[in-house]
Amino acid sequence: MEFKAQIIEHIKGQIAEKIAIAKHAMEEAQRSANEETKSSAGDKYETGRAMAQNERDKYAGQLALLKIEMNQLETIDFDRQFDLVLKGALIETEIGFILLAVSIGQVQIQDKNVMVVSNNSPIGKAIWMKKLGEKAEFMGKTISILAIH
Repeated sequence: MEFKAQIIEHIKGQIAEKIAIAKHAMEEAQRSANEETKSSAGDKYETGRAMAQNERDKYAGQLALLKIEMNQLETIDFDRQFDLVLKGALIETEIGFILLAVSIGQVQIQDKNVMVVSNNSPIGKAIWMKKLGEKAEFMGKTISILAIH
């Protein structure tokens, strides 16, 4: 499997794992809220149930965001030929590899560090629409676009 495909599979796996964890946590919080109904009385019941419901809502929000992130990832065309730095491009620079997709952060594939960022991130904005050989300024450093895959 080529390097770029490995990165994409890795980040899809990371997001899928986070989705599963958020679903499980949400279900556990709901189960806890339901149990609160059976085992408590009075104000204590209301407080416990409200806390469990808040916890469930927090995980539901995380789950919704993760699903949006996965959906965004699924809609990116990673296979096209890139003349410019656009979403879906794997950019090789002297500071390492950058995949412009969704904001995941640093991942390691084949002993290489890859920054997986969105085009709205500071570094994504700095390299957006750059061509092969062009330079970008980021945090006081000059980054050269060595290759676009």
